[in-house]
Amino acid sequence: MKRLCVVRLGGMGDILLATPAVRALAQHFETDEIDFVVGKGMKDALTGIPYLREVIEFDKAGPDARLARFFPFLLTLRNRRYDLFVNFHPSAKTIAMAVASGAPRVLTFKKDRRKQPETGRVRHAVDDFSKELRPLGIPAVPDRQMDFAVPAAATARVAALLGGEFGIAPADTLLVVNPAATRDVNRWPAEKFTELLNRLAVDLPDVRVAISGGPTDLALVQAILRALREPGRVANFAGRVSIKELGALLARAHCVVTADTGPLHIASAVRAPLVCLSGAADPDRTGPLSPRDLVVINRALPCIACQSRTCARGDIACMTEMPVTWVLAAVKQRLFSSSSLFPSKARPALLSGRGEEASATGGGGL
Repeated sequence: MKRLCVVRLGGMGDILLATPAVRALAQHFETDEIDFVVGKGMKDALTGIPYLREVIEFDKAGPDARLARFFPFLLTLRNRRYDLFVNFHPSAKTIAMAVASGAPRVLTFKKDRRKQPETGRVRHAVDDFSKELRPLGIPAVPDRQMDFAVPAAATARVAALLGGEFGIAPADTLLVVNPAATRDVNRWPAEKFTELLNRLAVDLPDVRVAISGGPTDLALVQAILRALREPGRVANFAGRVSIKELGALLARAHCVVTADTGPLHIASAVRAPLVCLSGAADPDRTGPLSPRDLVVINRALPCIACQSRTCARGDIACMTEMPVTWVLAAVKQRLFSSSSLFPSKARPALLSGRGEEASATGGGGL
């Protein structure tokens, strides 16, 4: 098989979590003729990855889904004569794409959130996507690292902004904070980010800080900056960089603090050290994969991790009650890899990227 088509619509994280499986396909069939269909605005998640021939955007809620444009789109897929179609996002539209492609073989993803008997945990999404490759003779993906290509121009622009505008030198230790998240249930309150940055300015004055966010996050970021005692210490990148430049910024970081949202997965893909703030999202399924990364989560809450888009309790306690001291301790540990930074009487609920207890001493819980 040489010509393959893969479909995974949805958010940035959904797409990046599928890349290890797609890379395994490319390696197994020794091909770089793989087309990847993504949703509107998601093309830059995948551009520049060498095993992909083309990244195709499809606006499932816009004009692309109307018959006048959908039929020509299906015809285009048909004319490419794919040998294999992999549907990682089954829906009526993507099933129509698979059928119209005429590919002699179609694999369709089926999400499995059951706890696995060998681990007692749900499958990580990387492994959930990869399990669909077994019928092709690919029993397991040997490398679970996600892919995200950062072009040299993006790296150069971020370096210029850091050095020229903010006076952050290449040798400086850089912490990047991403306070935004697509869903309310994944957001740590703005006032807690403010407190975290104020305390970091005192505890780690030599660590430089940058804050990120998209164009829709400007009000959130400004609210955090206005409440800081020293707002001039924080380099504001919100709304100023492209997706590729965000990847370059995260790749430059010595630690990234973020909830389970798109930037988490970009940071993981570029191998940035991570502190993930987790509540509704299950870190066993979508959290960091590196055993060195840390997940801050309150396992004492009976609703953790609900994996819901809304909070049934109505108070989002998993995020609103997450103490700043826990996150501060995690940042210090990830920056310096020292468990001695934890207080002896109140350990934050920290997990490694594999979902194992991080090394620390003392008792846990809120």
